[in-house]
Amino acid sequence: MMIQKYLILFVIIITSNYSIWAQEQEKIDSLLDVYQKQKQDSSKVKTAHALYDLYYGHKPKLALQYSLEGLKLAKKINYTKGIAKSYNHKGAYFMISREIDSSKYYFTKSLNLYNSLNEKYEAGLVTYNMIQLHYVTADYNKALKSISEAMEMYTKPNTDSIIMMKLFLISAKVYMRQTEYNKGFESALNALNIAEALKLNVEKIKIKSALASLYHYTDNKEKSIEIKKELLTFYQKENNRRKIGLTLNDLGNSYYVIENYNVAINYLEESLRYSEEVKNHSLIGITLFNIGKTHVRMGQIQKGIDYLKKSIYYSKNISHHPLSESWALKKLGDVYTEELNIPDKALPYLNRAIELADSIGNKDDLYQTYRDRSEAYAALGMHKKALEDHITYKNINDSVYNMEKSKEIERLKTEFETKEKEQEIVLQKNEINLLEQKAKVSNLQKLLLGIGLLLSLLVVGFGYYGFRQKIKRNKAEKEKLDNELAFKKKELTTHALHLARKNEVLENLKQQAQELKTAQNTGGYQHLIRTIDFDLQDDNNWENFSNYFQQVHKDFNSKIKEQYPKISATELRFLSLVKMNLSSKEIASILNISNEGIKKARYRVRKKLGLNANESLEALILSV
Repeated sequence: MMIQKYLILFVIIITSNYSIWAQEQEKIDSLLDVYQKQKQDSSKVKTAHALYDLYYGHKPKLALQYSLEGLKLAKKINYTKGIAKSYNHKGAYFMISREIDSSKYYFTKSLNLYNSLNEKYEAGLVTYNMIQLHYVTADYNKALKSISEAMEMYTKPNTDSIIMMKLFLISAKVYMRQTEYNKGFESALNALNIAEALKLNVEKIKIKSALASLYHYTDNKEKSIEIKKELLTFYQKENNRRKIGLTLNDLGNSYYVIENYNVAINYLEESLRYSEEVKNHSLIGITLFNIGKTHVRMGQIQKGIDYLKKSIYYSKNISHHPLSESWALKKLGDVYTEELNIPDKALPYLNRAIELADSIGNKDDLYQTYRDRSEAYAALGMHKKALEDHITYKNINDSVYNMEKSKEIERLKTEFETKEKEQEIVLQKNEINLLEQKAKVSNLQKLLLGIGLLLSLLVVGFGYYGFRQKIKRNKAEKEKLDNELAFKKKELTTHALHLARKNEVLENLKQQAQELKTAQNTGGYQHLIRTIDFDLQDDNNWENFSNYFQQVHKDFNSKIKEQYPKISATELRFLSLVKMNLSSKEIASILNISNEGIKKARYRVRKKLGLNANESLEALILSV
């Protein structure tokens, strides 16, 4: 039955892709026919560039070939604008093939020519590509500096909305890599507002891709998957094979995080095929890493190690991508410590991962790698070094995930989701108005038909009844959407009040710590830390919770202990919170551990419960 299901799905995909390919090929054939018949003038150069745009997404080498033909003709007829555009194309091609010096060289030549022609808009597009070059080489500080300079240029004295939209988009991606998620959301929403105002649907898709990644990194994987599936459908219709590969990889990574490893590996392996086909070197290194870590979680340790080592080699020597290299190094170190219990073998990988993450300013991976190296040192009995790394891990983690940033991120998420709901309501209103207009026309027709046309009158009457029923359903849906909006706003207010209370407590503790530090009262300072630790580990709070929990979920603890005697008291607390159907973020907050700590807790508990990759932890616990 399962084989038949996948066979049907395969046939649908093949049929759909063939239809898309046929439409794309028809467009290309038409343009090629025009190209062959054109005179040797600027129009033929423009057609060559149009062919570049059509081929770039799935046959980049062929795309470059047409752009080079355009360059040759542009030089022959002294068409400077055409020369500049071909140089920009060459820069983009060398960027995706990871020939960084060549890419920079041709972008610079293109920019100089456009500036000499005073072509500000075209120069802005090249500037955006140069910033992308900083982004793909993980030079994030330089990217932000270039973005700031470009924004000054394109807001004074005249604003160029499309260039500003692109600058906001690339800044959202850079901020995400630097773990400034609140700034990332803000930049993406600024870009989205411009795209909607200008009705640029293709650009809206690109911006939604950035938003999907931001949702992924801020613990809302379901929303991220929803957006990514929408993007995949769009790119399949466009036959943009580079973007299809990228989106498949992102989907695989999201399914990995929610522990659906079989679905994850299918998406990732398909992504790798697309990336190898179009020679997207940067994505190949990332996908090899994602496949490796997924095999590890599926219990296929050696296979996972092989893929991780391939990712390290590819990222270092072919794609020159320090970010994906640091990811694979960190994960390999974690495997040697956690899975194979060889912490001394883990240290070289973790040391290199810290060096790379620090050099590109990637705090998210940096603090996690310090935590992993702390565990490796502890396993080796090197407790002083373990403590030093743990303190560094806590300091970086606190700087990345503080209350103010979390509050701002939630506000921006709500702004985006509210915008989506409002658009749905507008569509509903339009459909209701249309149906009401149809109903009025139907009423007028009934009055004109007369009694003699009884059969026609009945038909119209039934049609009118159907219209009215549809109007009622759409009105009900509109009311439902209005209620969802009101609830979301109320939920945000409640969350803000809760955070404000937490901030007040944290501020008091901060002031006390500062006073003790100023007075050089070491004993008092340590006493304050012990007090905070005591409060964080206060068993009375948990006992109160446990009593209430037992009243609601009778015999849950005893059943778990009876069925799974290896479960510890700490793990039982974790399972109690899972039973309440809380999110990973909420559980992490209650247990005072990081999101990565939650992932490790889930992994260890799944092992003790004997769950395989296809079985859901939540489903098991909710059934107890």
